[in-house]
Order: sequence, then C-alpha cells, then structure tokens
Amino acid sequence: MISDDDASASREDLVRSFFSGTGYIYDRGVKLFTLGLDDYWKSEIVKLVPDSERVLDLGCGTGILTEHLAKKNPSAEIVGVDVTPDYLAVYDERLRRKPWIRARSILGNAETVALEGEFDVIVSSYLVKYVDPDLLVNNVAPRLREGGTFIAHDFILPANPIFLASWLTYTWAMNRIGPVLIPEWHTVFDDGLTGLIRRTHWPDTLVEALKKNGFDEIHSRRLSFETAGLVWAKNG
Repeated sequence: MISDDDASASREDLVRSFFSGTGYIYDRGVKLFTLGLDDYWKSEIVKLVPDSERVLDLGCGTGILTEHLAKKNPSAEIVGVDVTPDYLAVYDERLRRKPWIRARSILGNAETVALEGEFDVIVSSYLVKYVDPDLLVNNVAPRLREGGTFIAHDFILPANPIFLASWLTYTWAMNRIGPVLIPEWHTVFDDGLTGLIRRTHWPDTLVEALKKNGFDEIHSRRLSFETAGLVWAKNG
C-alpha cells in the first residue's frame, strides 16, 4: 500500500516534471495556453476575497495572483507557498521590483507545509488538480480563522458536449503547437496537462473535503465555456 507521504511525493514529482526550470517563461506561457483568460480568472478569484489582513496564496508560482491580491488589499500581508524553487525565485524578484506588494515566499508542498499564525483568506490557482484535497484541507484549514474564506481555482473538463468538443480540438492543437512556441514546456504539452485535466475530479473531491472539515456556504462556479472552475467556502 502506498503511504500518504509517498503519494504526496509522487504528486510533487509530477509538478516538478512539468515545470522545473521554466519559471522564467511561465507568465508568457500561461497567457498563451489560456488565450489570455488567466488574467480574467485571477480577477474572478480576487472578487471573492474580502478585506483581509493576512492571505495565504498556495501554489503561488511566479506571483501573478499575489500581485492581483495586493492590488485589492494593499495593506494585507501575503504568504506565497510553492514547491518549485525557480518559480519562487521569479516570485521574489517580482517582490523586489514591486516593493508595494507586502508578501514573502515559502518553499513547500501545500499538503504538508508548516505555517504560522492565522489567515483571513486562503487562495489557490492551478493547484488543486495536483494535490489530494483531503490532505490539502486538513493541512491548511487549522490556519484559517473562523469565518475565513477558502478559494480554489483550476482547469476543469467541460461537461457540455459542445464545449467539450471545442476543448478537445483546442488542446489537440495546443499540444502540437505548444512545444514549438515554448519548447521548455514539452512535458506539459505532451498531453501531460490535458491528460491530468481529463482525469481529475477536483471540484467534487474538494467540496467533500471542505464539508468534512466543517466548512459551510460552499459554492462552485464554471468559467469560460466550462474550461475552468471556482470553489469557495467559509470556515465554520
């Protein structure tokens, strides 16, 4: 039987196989792969974020969402967590270039990272398809204050047949064009990411994990022809 630690390490290895060494091209790549929708999705996440003193950005990557959060809550302290060192190097460089962002980074796995203090909001973008939702919520929920907000966003597989056919056509094309445009992401475009999106059922499993941990006011929403999803809830 595979232990939770071994399974978590395997998921971490998958993330590294996709992204290690590519932090410097991530911002350009995510705009390309999402046809510019990434900025819209980030804005929809931020709309759900109330005024906050401390915000935890899980899977923070290069800091795109952290910057959006700082623009809405300039006085908030933001803690970004990511498992990929070179992405955090880009994150930290963003903070150096934009000192008005009150943030710091932590290298760690969202399922196991040790955190200090309480947060008013916990957010993630493009993280939950890579993790075990039970382990994720079990780890971070104790650090979310009572009444705090948990928000997760990621890709989903469209349920509408027309949207699904369009998604399949687009991803087929992107998996062939992508390696030419961004060769550093060859493992992502070699059906790695789209294969994972086909297999994951993260909205359902995340909702169940939130319920088991006492969250209420749980909501979900499909975005952009059902190619992305949002789940958000209140802690207690």
